[in-house]
Amino acid sequence: MNRKLMISIVLGGVLIGCADTAQVSPTSQPGATAAPATAVAQTSPPTVVAEAPAPAATPAPTAIRAPTPIPTPAPPTVTPDQWAEYAPFTIEGLRQRSYGEGEIAILEVLEETANFTRYLVEYPSDGLRITAMLNQPRGDGPFPVVILNHGYYPLDVYQTGNGSKLAADYLADRGFLALAPDLRSHAGSDDAPNQFRAGHVIDVLNLIPLAQRLPTAQPGKVGMWGHSNGGAITAKAMVVSDQLAAAVIYAPASSNIEEDYWFRVERSASRGQQIDPIDWPVAPAEAPDLYQRLSPLPYLNYVNSPVLIHYGTADEIVPLKWPDDLRAGLVEAGKVVRMELYEGQPHSFQGEANQRYLVDTAAFFAEHVRR
Repeated sequence: MNRKLMISIVLGGVLIGCADTAQVSPTSQPGATAAPATAVAQTSPPTVVAEAPAPAATPAPTAIRAPTPIPTPAPPTVTPDQWAEYAPFTIEGLRQRSYGEGEIAILEVLEETANFTRYLVEYPSDGLRITAMLNQPRGDGPFPVVILNHGYYPLDVYQTGNGSKLAADYLADRGFLALAPDLRSHAGSDDAPNQFRAGHVIDVLNLIPLAQRLPTAQPGKVGMWGHSNGGAITAKAMVVSDQLAAAVIYAPASSNIEEDYWFRVERSASRGQQIDPIDWPVAPAEAPDLYQRLSPLPYLNYVNSPVLIHYGTADEIVPLKWPDDLRAGLVEAGKVVRMELYEGQPHSFQGEANQRYLVDTAAFFAEHVRR
C-alpha cells in the first residue's frame, strides 16, 4: 500500500474515533490551506468554577476625637457684707423680725377726764422696759387704736406725753384708744442704744401687736401718727408692718437716713457737741449702700395704707424737701397719699391752723381706722 494512503487512513480512523470527544481544528502550516474538518465534535460547555470574590478590605476604624470638655464655671464669688452686723437695723432686717412678745401693763392712773382715763403703762421691747401713755375712752369699747410717736426732746427734759399729748387727747375725746410710747432712754423707759435711729422704730413695732391685744381695742389694724422725728419713725414703721390702717405724718424728719445723719451732725455741732458714735457707728461716706438699706424711701412699695402729710411752710426745722420727697416717693409707688400745706405755720402749728390740722387728722383716722 502506498505510504501516503496508509497515513491518510489512519488519520481518518483517528478522526472518526475521536468525533464524540473533541473538535479538532485544522492544522495550520505556514503557506498551507487548512483542510475542512470531516465532522463537528459535540462539546459540552466548559464547567466554570466561580471564584469567590476577594473579601472586601475591612476599613480601618476612623479615629473619633473626644469632645473637648467644657470647663465648669467657677461659682460666683459672694462678696461678704462688710456691714453684716448692722443688717438687723436695715428695712429688710426689720421686716424679717417678729414683734409683740409680752403684754401691756397698767402702772398707774395719771388723770381722769370727762371722756377718757389717762394711764401710765409699760410694755417689753427687745428685753427693755418701755413706758407709755394710754388714753382709754370711757365705756366698754371696742375702740379703734392710734399709736402716736413723739418728736425729738433732750433726754434730760423729756416727760411722758411730751410732743404727743395734744393729739392723743383730741383723739381720745372722739373715741380713739390713743397710745403714746416714750421710747427707749426716755422718761421711765430703760436706757439703750438707738443705732441708726432704728431702736425707736423697734419699740413702736413691738407695741403694735400688744395694742391690738388690749381687751378694749378694736380688732384689726391700727392707725399711726408721728411728728418730726416721730414722723420719720412712722415712715419706717409703715414700710415694715402690714398692720397699719392709716398713717398721719406731721412735719417729718427726713426719710433718707443719710440726710438725717448730716442734720444731726450739724445740730450737735451747733451745740458744741459731736454726734453719738454708738448710735452712728458708721458714717455715710464709709457705707453708702448700708445707708440706702436703712432708709424707708427705697421701700415705699411695701406701704399698704393711705398716708396724710401735714407741713407748715414756715417750718424752722424741717425743709419742705423732706416731706415732699416722701410724698413724691409714695406717688411713684402708686400709693394713696395727700399732703396739706399750712401757709406761714412753724414746726408745731398754732391757732386756727392747729385746730384745722387736728380736725383733718381725726377725720382721716375715722375714715380709715374706725369700723
